[in-house]
Amino acid sequence: MCQEVYSKRMVAVRSISAVQSVGDQRFELITQSRTFLFRAETSEQRADWVMCLQKVLERRLKKGGVRVFFNKPVVRNEGVLDMMSPRAKVYAIIKESTVYLFKNKQEYLSGVGITDIDLKAASLKESGKSFSIITPYRTFSFVVDDEGERRRWCACLSEYANRTVPAVGTRERLWCEESNRLCADCGAKQTEWASVNLCVLLCEQCADAHRCLGASVSEVVSLNDQLWTEELLQVFQLLGNSKVNEFWMARVPDGDGLSANSSSAERLKHITAKYLHGTFRKQHRLSGQQGALNKALCAAVQSDDLMESLSLLFSGADINCSSGIPEFPSPLALAKHSGQGAQVELLQHHLRSVETSPSGLKGLWVRIRFGPSPSWREELIGPGFVAGLSGAPPQTLRGQRSRLRALGVDTCSRWLPLIGQLQSTNPGQVGGANDITRLEYFTQRWCSLNAGVFSYYKTEKKTHRCGSMKTSDIICLSFDSPGNHGYQHTFQLYTDGGRVYLFGSEDIRTIKEWIKAIGMAVLPAALSDVVCDRLGRLPCTEGSSGIGWFCLSGSRLQVLLQDSVQTIDLRKLHTLTGCDGVGDLVLGWRGGCVHVNSDRRPHFSGWLNSIQRAAGSGSETLSHQQLTESGTPISIQRCIDHITRHGLMSVGIYRKSGINSRVSMLLDSFLQDARNVSVSEEFGVDDVANTLKRFLRAVKGGVFNGAENTHHWVSVTDLTDRGAKISRYQALLSSLPEVNRETLKVLLNHLYCLQNLSEQNQMTTRNLGIVFGPTLFQTDGTDPRTSSVVEEMLHSYCAIFEVPEAELQKQLDATSLILNKLSDQQMSVKHIPSHTICAVYLERKEEGTELLVQVGVSVIAAELVLEVLQMRGIEPPTGETWSCCEIQEKEELERELHYQEKVLPVYFSLGPDSHLLVRKSHYSSDIKAYLSDKLEVCKAGTLRVCEVRKDKNRNFSSRHCELNNATFRLYRDLQGSQCEREWPVQELKLYQSYRSKLQSPTP
Repeated sequence: MCQEVYSKRMVAVRSISAVQSVGDQRFELITQSRTFLFRAETSEQRADWVMCLQKVLERRLKKGGVRVFFNKPVVRNEGVLDMMSPRAKVYAIIKESTVYLFKNKQEYLSGVGITDIDLKAASLKESGKSFSIITPYRTFSFVVDDEGERRRWCACLSEYANRTVPAVGTRERLWCEESNRLCADCGAKQTEWASVNLCVLLCEQCADAHRCLGASVSEVVSLNDQLWTEELLQVFQLLGNSKVNEFWMARVPDGDGLSANSSSAERLKHITAKYLHGTFRKQHRLSGQQGALNKALCAAVQSDDLMESLSLLFSGADINCSSGIPEFPSPLALAKHSGQGAQVELLQHHLRSVETSPSGLKGLWVRIRFGPSPSWREELIGPGFVAGLSGAPPQTLRGQRSRLRALGVDTCSRWLPLIGQLQSTNPGQVGGANDITRLEYFTQRWCSLNAGVFSYYKTEKKTHRCGSMKTSDIICLSFDSPGNHGYQHTFQLYTDGGRVYLFGSEDIRTIKEWIKAIGMAVLPAALSDVVCDRLGRLPCTEGSSGIGWFCLSGSRLQVLLQDSVQTIDLRKLHTLTGCDGVGDLVLGWRGGCVHVNSDRRPHFSGWLNSIQRAAGSGSETLSHQQLTESGTPISIQRCIDHITRHGLMSVGIYRKSGINSRVSMLLDSFLQDARNVSVSEEFGVDDVANTLKRFLRAVKGGVFNGAENTHHWVSVTDLTDRGAKISRYQALLSSLPEVNRETLKVLLNHLYCLQNLSEQNQMTTRNLGIVFGPTLFQTDGTDPRTSSVVEEMLHSYCAIFEVPEAELQKQLDATSLILNKLSDQQMSVKHIPSHTICAVYLERKEEGTELLVQVGVSVIAAELVLEVLQMRGIEPPTGETWSCCEIQEKEELERELHYQEKVLPVYFSLGPDSHLLVRKSHYSSDIKAYLSDKLEVCKAGTLRVCEVRKDKNRNFSSRHCELNNATFRLYRDLQGSQCEREWPVQELKLYQSYRSKLQSPTP
């Protein structure tokens, strides 16, 4: 059964004028008044929906008809009613045995409604000026001020809906039958629950087991429920537990029954066999004869023999069989015609259980259990999915849900019954996110997750709850690291009210089953299949209704903001602010940004700590470092970039030691937060080189992923065949984590370029092997084979990493040419170089687009563009303009340099996440054309303005702006004569896009 039975909106097929596919997996329903947009899970599902709807429309067009739900003559009553919950006015219509609700009459006439209520499965309760329609799933209450109008509505409703019995008398009347005082399954006293379709009264513990079977097998209601009608009471009074058990327990072996002391697992096992499989029930004399069973049922419902009808229904008789009488075609119609109210009630409850079960599909249906015992969890699987799935994990079954839905099977249940034993603490004994809870604070509790409620009891035999919480109140679930608290494995639940509950177990399987079930109950459907260590909802600006759903697993964060899930690798974030606990949390990555609003409740600090750890820092393994987009640790890439720009020709690079204080300061900065480190000019190339070596020694496991792997690598040097060596190195590379492989490739590429310039820097392959062998293997240098490994991998770099030699040689030739020119032109004055080597990208930043260009102090942007195009052999056609742009990846900003702007000042001012890019300019020609006939440029108007200052409020405000050839001015308003701010145009720089840390200027 779905979590929500009643729809939010419904559309009459007659009102639909067209249906069409739009975009990815979406389609539109176009009506006379509005258009509805839907999104399917897959393109195949979208195609099925569209094809089905189009066929229905074709049939409707042939028949014709007005664009409303139904014609006037079939309406019994209609009018405006005041609905109590939610509080709203609705336009209601009674048609036959159904109540239809609309927002207003105009929507009814246009064919758009809210929902419909089946009165055959409902009861009516009158109270003063109000009346309520009570269903098994929801109660609809209405207020009518006019007494005559209220009576008219109730009279029409009572023709189909039964009137309820006051709850206070239900228990006494049922217990008049002595056997109804004892549970039908275990014999415990004080029955407080009933299965209305199985016709048995139950204790609370057996009722929990019945709920695990699902409403399609056992429809459990409380004796205090308002569902009890006079006719339903009559059914239970005429039958009684003892008489019903003569059918359900006719063949139970000695010793196989339950007792009041039976465990929950024993109860579920016995009740499943008793009712779901019918193991113990009495064999009807007509079993196996479908025609005879159906005929006997039609005869029984016309009498007062309820036991016979019950026996026939559960022995295989078809409740929807044909009676052979046109006026009364079904058993239900025969019972109504014969005036057998109790028979009608019995049939209606059995009919409802049949409609909510997947019996519309012919074939075998089985329940497959998951978990260490039968008391954990079950899912219903249909024909065609049984083979190969009997041992499948839950995620495999969930993957079949879309196929089951296509067959008309209800598989969207989010509330999975789960019971079991956990150790828990009181909310007041749980500290902060980093506090440790001692073992003595834990107490053993029997826990249950069912129907959207997480409950825990003192023992499995107790019926009084120690506490409970609705899953809708759970805002965060956190799976703790092993050994964090008193038990080996624990998880925490955070509620909307700011309370924290801690649960633990020594069995990791138990904890994971609970986390999986609670996660499916708490998360939206789009994230229901996600398995993670921390999940929940957080207030954020970009989320739907200001709320975003987050699932964190390792370094992967999945975010649901609107209607799609985004996956973020936290190690590759461009921006991460707020993890110090001050202000909002801002996450910026390539292609997006999210602002999480600060929250004082304890779950928020846990999110900050978890995200900061997952984003990478410290001396953890390379896979846990902050990474570039290509997957290399930022610390390593920044050092290599600095040395490539300034130290390729430095004599003895990597052999000379830098200044220890500077090396330590730079290394500490990288280990703390590499993302925000910029290698400034105060650090010499030897400082940076030594920082790189110390980082490679400090990182846990090193590049080769641990000392235990050293033997495998150094043993390759004993091989004599070069081809065998290359194959062995490639095999060892494939066994490394992805980040380690990428790091080794980037590092060896850098060293290959260095040894290619060994005549200038004196760093031959031998020298590089001596330096980096012990560094990469994190050894003391006593084993010469570590150096040999580095040397051999440099000699066979192209073969091992499968890099085309022509491509590598082209890169080396360009680098050598530029460096040789620079060497020839060096002046005796060494404190200010006249040239430097700049890294420039062509059209986009990706592998193979980087160019190293020699740039002098007087080179302007137009000359740099011309040099880059000539290096790549590009001749722009007439009218095509290319320009040089400054790209700031972290802030997601870009600026096109003025064609006469000098390049070197811009290049040296670039931050660690910025670069120069040469690309086609799509609007330069338009600007030139616009300015060609203008002697003076001026513009005025209102803009939203925000002045960005460090640690200041960043809000937008409206200002009147004026621009001319010389200045740009801001005024508080149009009438204001006093200029608020003024800047010379020559000093302004125009950046496009937006700063990711700023809130949107629009409301």
